[in-house]
Amino acid sequence: MKATLILENGAIFEGESIGSTEEVVCEMVFNTSMVGYQEILTDPSYAGQGVVMTYPLIGNYGTNDEDDESTRPWAEALIVRHLAQRGSNFRCTSTLNDYLIRHGITGIQKIDTRALTRILRIQGVMNGVITCEANYDLNALMAKMKAYRVEGTVERVSTTAAI
Repeated sequence: MKATLILENGAIFEGESIGSTEEVVCEMVFNTSMVGYQEILTDPSYAGQGVVMTYPLIGNYGTNDEDDESTRPWAEALIVRHLAQRGSNFRCTSTLNDYLIRHGITGIQKIDTRALTRILRIQGVMNGVITCEANYDLNALMAKMKAYRVEGTVERVSTTAAI
């Protein structure tokens, strides 16, 4: 399924949907790790954000319940150049795409993540939206992006008791 990533500065990237197909508005950031995508998704510091992975192949060792950094994923979206279709690690219990679907995380692949990272590195973190709608209303999406704020994350990601 086709997906589109639109940034607050007006840049548009067309690619392919991965994970959930729900529209998501979030703050876009990048991560230069070659591994650790599951740990990144479950890191509470990424709450309210969409993570652009700069390494071109993500998901090649799959996922497993032991690599979560917290009780659930916190990232709102995942943006990759290419998503591996299967995990090849002996600890793999599911593919990254199945993990994204199970946790309702929207994503996009087959876009130029180098160009996207360059925009974020030069212009700074900015809001973005991922939509799978073929006939989206650009003005409405721009208004949603401009209104979006990452707020209340400390309260949202904190626990009330020791786990």
